Amino acid sequence: MKKILIATTNKDKYKIVKYLLARAGLNEAEYMYQSLEDISYNGADKKEQGSIEMRAEMKARAIKEYLKDNDYEYIIGIDDGIYIKGGLQENIKDYIKKILYENYLSNGEEYAFYRAYCVITKDGEVFKTETKIPYSYKAKENAELKPNSYPLSQISVPVGYDKALTDLSEDEANEYTWNNSKEKIIELIRAIKMQ
Repeated sequence: MKKILIATTNKDKYKIVKYLLARAGLNEAEYMYQSLEDISYNGADKKEQGSIEMRAEMKARAIKEYLKDNDYEYIIGIDDGIYIKGGLQENIKDYIKKILYENYLSNGEEYAFYRAYCVITKDGEVFKTETKIPYSYKAKENAELKPNSYPLSQISVPVGYDKALTDLSEDEANEYTWNNSKEKIIELIRAIKMQ
């Protein structure tokens, strides 16, 4: 069975990226998925700089270098940004507390999550894409910051819905993300399979 490493320790991010990749053609009957938790990665935790695309590539390259002679078919680096108040902010971490606790957004205000993907194949070829998923803000009392999770899902309402991601079923949340990502993810998977 071929192996895929998704370069994250964030359980929420790992779960949705695995779902998207499997649905786009890297199914679990043929591929075994792993995260950084599975390889006990203890690489340097540097302050992230540069665009989300650059950071996704840096993560994938760092893991490839760390593992040296590995048997992963694909190593996938991912990184997120947020389009908020008219501009793309490359580092969501700078905004999490403002959004959750400081009334940075008003109810119904729209924003979008951007996610960059960088796939490095076993042969060292690099493939990239970026997705954009729109949401609106809905305040939540007692929002929690939990390690290795995605806290903004507590206040992110998919367009056309009236509930935040955490209040939807996993199937509903996955379907929304898939519908807003599928063209780019399918195109990415086709490209890497054709190499």
